[in-house]
This record gives sequence, structure tokens and C-alpha cells, in this order.
Amino acid sequence: MRKFTSLSLLLLAITFIAVNCTKEGPEGPAGATGPQGPPGANGSTGPAGPTGPAGPAGPTGPVGPQGPAGTANVIYSAWIADPGNYIDSTIGLLGSVRRTIVPAATLTAAILNQGTILMYLRGGVTNSLPVIMPYQFFFAGQGTLSIGFLPAASKIIVYIANLTTGNYTAGLGWGGDFRYILIPGGVAGRSGYSIDQIKAMPYEKVCKLFKIPEN
Repeated sequence: MRKFTSLSLLLLAITFIAVNCTKEGPEGPAGATGPQGPPGANGSTGPAGPTGPAGPAGPTGPVGPQGPAGTANVIYSAWIADPGNYIDSTIGLLGSVRRTIVPAATLTAAILNQGTILMYLRGGVTNSLPVIMPYQFFFAGQGTLSIGFLPAASKIIVYIANLTTGNYTAGLGWGGDFRYILIPGGVAGRSGYSIDQIKAMPYEKVCKLFKIPEN
């Protein structure tokens, strides 16, 4: 009986020791973060990923204001020296005049019928300042003279008339320079001015309005 008791105590002790040895203790605190590892070979980064799909188109913006009308259809000549060759002629309501012809190849029938034709002269009694034609001035001993023009297809007839006597036969020519500006129908209206207002403008303002070099 004594021997059995000793054996039982030995087994109990072994069991107690085994239980105490296998029991897990509490979790310890987290350790500090370690240092960053070295970069990859040759310091290169990995390959780029594939491009993502395009996003949807944004909304259409508002329509901007309409720009000013262009003047691409306005035709203008350089300053043309007086061609001379004045001859005697007769023009209704003006009487006997002296006339010559200034070529104007771009003066078409459409411009004659629907457009506006401006012509300027400079030199002589104009003190070299461009003035619109017809241009009137007083000439001592003869009265009031007028230098005007009559447009025709591909040419412009320039005349000198005596408004006082109605007779300028055998008179002198002009000798200055001429320049014409041809404005097709509709272009003048888009400028914001009437034909009469444009004709009354100084030469410099007309050039600025239609973006024409003054010389």
C-alpha cells in the first residue's frame, strides 16, 4: 500500500511539472521598426504599370463672342503716279474737261454695281496730304476747279473740270499721285459705318478702319 502511494505521488508530480512547463505566458511588446533595406540592383525602379483608360470628355465650354468683321475683301492700290496724257473730252453736267485713265484691273462689274469706290489724290494744291476725290479748289484767273473720277470696268477715268465756266479745254494736267480703294458690297456695312460716313472720314482713319497701309 505504501509502494502504491509513492508511485501515485510521483505521477502527480510529473503531471504538475508538465502542465506548468507547457503553459504560454503573456505576449511581449512589439519591437522597433528595422532600418530600410538597400535599393534594388543598379538603383533602378520597377517597370511602369500599364496606362489606365482615358477619362470621359469634359463639358463643352460656352461659345465666345463673335470677332470683328475682317477686311480681306477690300482691294487697294499703291500710290499711282499721274499717267499724264490728258486729252479734251466732254462729260455731262461738267462740260468740256481734261481727262486721263488710271488702270484698275481689279475693278469688276460686281464692285461697280454693288460696292463702294474711294479715290484719293495727293500733291500739288493738296500740300501733299491725301484728299478724297472729287476735290475742289480755287484757281486764280479760272475759278473753281474740280479733280474727280468716273469708275468703269478695269479702269478709272480721272478728269479736271472748271465748275465756274464749264470749259477746261487745253488746260493743264494734274501731275500728282492717285490711289483707289475698292470695297465690295456688304463689307462697308459690316464696318459699322455708312457709305457717306466712310467718305467723310479723313484718309488716315479709312486706312485704319480697313487695315490698309497709308503708303
